[in-house]
Amino acid sequence: MGKNKNKKKKGVGRIIKLFKNYGYISTDSFGQEGEELPFQFTPEMIKEIDGIEYIEYSKEVEFNIKKGVNLRDKKIREAGDLKFDSRNLIQEKRVESKSYLEQVKEKFDLFNIQLPTKNQMENEIREFEAIVDQSTASKLKKLYDSILVDDDAILYEYLKKIGFQPYMLDYLVNGFFIEKNLGNSKIIDVKHIIKIDDIDKVFREKILRWILGIENSYKSLLSRLSTQREGGNEIAVKVVKYWKNSTDNVKMGQYKRAQNRYKYLSYSDKFDYINSDIIPLDDLMDQMDLSTLESLLVKFDDFSRESISTGGRLLTPFVRDIVLHKAVLSDLRIIRNAAAHGRFVIPTIVNPDYNPNWDLEFDNPLERTKIKDWFIFSYLKQVLMSQGFDELISVKVAQTIFGNPYRKAWFELNFIYHRFISLFDEKMYNDFKNESNYFLDYASDYDRNEQEKNVNPILKDIGDLSTLPLDFPPAYRIIANEASLAEQTAILHFYQTGIHLQKYF
Repeated sequence: MGKNKNKKKKGVGRIIKLFKNYGYISTDSFGQEGEELPFQFTPEMIKEIDGIEYIEYSKEVEFNIKKGVNLRDKKIREAGDLKFDSRNLIQEKRVESKSYLEQVKEKFDLFNIQLPTKNQMENEIREFEAIVDQSTASKLKKLYDSILVDDDAILYEYLKKIGFQPYMLDYLVNGFFIEKNLGNSKIIDVKHIIKIDDIDKVFREKILRWILGIENSYKSLLSRLSTQREGGNEIAVKVVKYWKNSTDNVKMGQYKRAQNRYKYLSYSDKFDYINSDIIPLDDLMDQMDLSTLESLLVKFDDFSRESISTGGRLLTPFVRDIVLHKAVLSDLRIIRNAAAHGRFVIPTIVNPDYNPNWDLEFDNPLERTKIKDWFIFSYLKQVLMSQGFDELISVKVAQTIFGNPYRKAWFELNFIYHRFISLFDEKMYNDFKNESNYFLDYASDYDRNEQEKNVNPILKDIGDLSTLPLDFPPAYRIIANEASLAEQTAILHFYQTGIHLQKYF
């Protein structure tokens, strides 16, 4: 893996793919052969002729490379300022937007999704006619006769009846399902996509609960330190006063809301809110989620070290340990927000196209990404090499995790529990471990009937969606294996750093 010393920003290449709004350029200009860079169409490229839109371009193109472009919680490279060969311009019909049913037919065919026959679909739609009285059945028949007028109408009503929603088409991506063009011959019943959606919803609920568990563990740690350790209250007072005197709008809002937390509630009897000029630390923390709690952890750590430097007692090394590795907290935001707002998680974790630079980063991650700055990287690489992978493959495996913000966040969620929570919150850690082990387990052979699978699904119930498991491991294995990899990495990290926590002070 040679170092790329070519720092130029201009390149030449060949346009190889065009979609509706963007395309890809293949270039050899930056130290690697056949690198693919995305570019977005400009209005000038779109020409309308006789009511039909065309993309005007030349196959050979000059461009500038733009680095550090923010896209989906990641900085990417893209091509811009395209200069086409004016002597060899071509016009290619722009990809047309397809209707919902056109997308259904196209994607179902591409990914081997099986539908019942037309008669079977219509019979299932009309099944209520057989279980109601004659008068109601007659009315239903007239209604269905007026609706089910052609094949598209039958398909639309069938998908609606079985609970297939338009957003579920986005589950059909390579990396999760596999196109038949890649040699996959596995046939998947359409109703299984709905089952997968149910599993993804359960996974989202668990992710939210596990992230909330991290938040509560960190808050409980600070609460215990401030109330049960000598010198802890003094540090808590400094933190609260810092928030009270802050001119930052976010901190001011948090403090103001905290002041009213127990107003006119009997819970307020445990603290003198009248004669005290500040509020308890717990009231302030109650206004914070994991994304804003990071700044409070930092200030608590700052005041703790300040206290020690002036002769105060050592409260605990745990807060210092967390703060030194605080980057993993902010990384959880993307997967937390997706889970909270109902955006699917499983296909995004395993979809390489979520990162438009996946190919060029995978070819040369040490030079094309900031993976070396990821404090987990060297430990993860050690774990992978201990499992028999050579250094090159270990780096590339690490890049598949690092290069996808969802996948990285999933890895780091597990890392946090095994590396930090396990040290000071035994119950929360054991609850997480028991629940995650059960949900992620795919090796056990115990029987689970259909009712149990429906009521309490686990990740394994996704099933194998491809006949090519060696080339394309199923999603449930990838997600479970990387959770296990995170645990091993966390253990190694602790024994090489955390076991000497006292040295941080």
